Amino acid sequence: MLRLVIALLFTMTTLGRVDAAEKHLFEQRLLFDVFLGEDKIGSHSFRLTRTGPLQTVVSEADFEVKLLMFTAFRYVHASEELWRDGCLRAIDTRTDSNGDAYAVQGRSNSDEFVLTTGEGERRIEGCVRSFAYWDRSLLMKDTLLNAQTGQSESVKLERLGPGQLAIGNAEVPVERLALTGDNINITLYYDAAVGEWLGLESRLENGRVLIYRRASPWPIVTAQSAPSPQD
Repeated sequence: MLRLVIALLFTMTTLGRVDAAEKHLFEQRLLFDVFLGEDKIGSHSFRLTRTGPLQTVVSEADFEVKLLMFTAFRYVHASEELWRDGCLRAIDTRTDSNGDAYAVQGRSNSDEFVLTTGEGERRIEGCVRSFAYWDRSLLMKDTLLNAQTGQSESVKLERLGPGQLAIGNAEVPVERLALTGDNINITLYYDAAVGEWLGLESRLENGRVLIYRRASPWPIVTAQSAPSPQD
């Protein structure tokens, strides 16, 4: 959290302060139930907060796969991202994938994005985007940053056409998109009327399917005025 707060202050200083007329907070919370096949294994939550041109995205995932009475696989992931103008400005993630630890930190620096992982530091030129499923327009790029590993992944986004998605007891009309790449085979579902992200299905290397379904088809949205600097 501290790294992202510092990055936020840095970004507001270098990119200009938020205009007083734009100083409003809009917060959206998305909650997904996560399944491996038909078995529920955990949840993944997202909190999206916009303050003028800046957007922060905080996500937390916790999965546990049981085999009889034992834990066969455990996955815990926490991520904080700062966005502006459709580009990633800062990122801080921590992941425990069944005992394997990953950490990724990065922030924009002029025309470069400086990224630090367990393998060292590297620099990426131009606009950097991660796998921002919550905004499909951000997926329209040939390369996306893997927030867990810090690797850049070559991807392709294609429309699959309309469909239906079961959420609870409701059948929701959706638009389907395919996101593919090396070892990436993901089908994304967005509400056909308002474009909200409602789910995904990812075929894993072992042939099983990881499934996200919105716990509710409608987001929780709050809006309030941001505190003034003198508050």
